[in-house]
Amino acid sequence: MEARDLGNTITLYLPQPSGGPEPYAVFQDRQRVGGFVSQDDALRFAMALAETIRRTRQVPIRVRTEDETGSWHTTEPAADVPLP
Repeated sequence: MEARDLGNTITLYLPQPSGGPEPYAVFQDRQRVGGFVSQDDALRFAMALAETIRRTRQVPIRVRTEDETGSWHTTEPAADVPLP
């Protein structure tokens, strides 16, 4: 996981699950901002949070998910929708 956001882009991270009752986490930088019982719930939360941040701060957002091999995949939610 990258330690810092790049420029004014904010990155949300969804790493592979850990143990515990909420194994699927969402991080912004190194701060855990949510824990979930399923990957789908974590992804829905991350996409909603990304849209909220994008609209309120008017900055680019990307969501990075880690697959089972440890590779990271990047999504830029609502990148095709212009900011007001």
